[in-house]
Amino acid sequence: MHTMKLKEIIHTFERRVPKSLQEKWDYSGLNLGSPDHKVTSVLFSYDICKEVIDAAIKKRCQLIVSHHPYRMNATVNMDLDSYEGQIITRCIKNNIALYSSHTNHDASEDSLNIYYLRKLKLKDIKPLARAETKLFKLAVYVPCTHTNKVMNALFKAGAGHIGNYSECSFRTQGTGSFKGNSFTNPAIGKKMQREEVLEDRLEVILRELDLDTVLAGLKTAHPYEEVAYDIYPLQNKITSLGIGAFGYSQKGFTRTECIKKIKQIFKIKHLRFVPGPNKKYKTIGICTGSGASLINTALMNNLDLFITGDVKYHQAIHAKRHNLSIADVGHFHSEKESALLLKNIFASLFKSQLNYLIYKDLKDAFLTA
Repeated sequence: MHTMKLKEIIHTFERRVPKSLQEKWDYSGLNLGSPDHKVTSVLFSYDICKEVIDAAIKKRCQLIVSHHPYRMNATVNMDLDSYEGQIITRCIKNNIALYSSHTNHDASEDSLNIYYLRKLKLKDIKPLARAETKLFKLAVYVPCTHTNKVMNALFKAGAGHIGNYSECSFRTQGTGSFKGNSFTNPAIGKKMQREEVLEDRLEVILRELDLDTVLAGLKTAHPYEEVAYDIYPLQNKITSLGIGAFGYSQKGFTRTECIKKIKQIFKIKHLRFVPGPNKKYKTIGICTGSGASLINTALMNNLDLFITGDVKYHQAIHAKRHNLSIADVGHFHSEKESALLLKNIFASLFKSQLNYLIYKDLKDAFLTA
């Protein structure tokens, strides 16, 4: 089995699921471990608990990737005899790193929200509360003989994505001139002599988080010693990223059909349901976990039904009075598939370079009597 350094894994994963998407209160990312930690096997879990650590030790995993961070608040002092302290001690003794992808995963294009709406076969899926992600335009001047090489390097580094399209670019042709001094070693022409070269101005869009990687790829592929390029901040927004999601069903669901389908998808026997006046549910939204804070956002988007967990009584009454139906599937049941989705992301990124395991024995904290 191939061995990878943890920093390589994190760098690649966070280009797909940027940590910058996480909520301000969240603690996603590397919770415990060294960036130079060597990894061959990864255990995926919804939560971090002693049983998960035991499984990682038994299966000889060097990394646990969880949805929830092992801690949900800022801990300055750590009592090693506490539950959390014992987890840390066991991980250190057994050379296990902890990494979590929580609200940044929730806001990504690989989120549980999109996963479940697709299971409902909804169309035109959009984020419920859009995330702020900065975009830039890169314009670089390339001799025409090297345009394809540079363009491929930019695409490989993450540039050129617009919505559902990739490898997007634009080029115009012109004549570039330059004159190197006595310390230069020009790829074209001679030093101390002005040269004129037929060049393409190649333009691509990229995310802020990809900027360093794209520039490194550009400078490696470009033939010139001094690469001429411009970077422009854009007002454009990435519309596919954000917390929660909603979509549309042209046929719609009756209340009975909807309740049956939700129970089936989330694999639950019981469902808390706030009925609204609609006979058909066509515009349906979701925020897995604890999403009641988005009820007003759901109302602004004219949702017929909002699926989430952890809804309180007064939040339910507020939704009912404003004609919004709510399906509360519970925090655990709305997110328990997160380990599978994280595993699928890793498998698509790292293929057979790593060994992947999923911890499947976690149970809901609540018992339905």
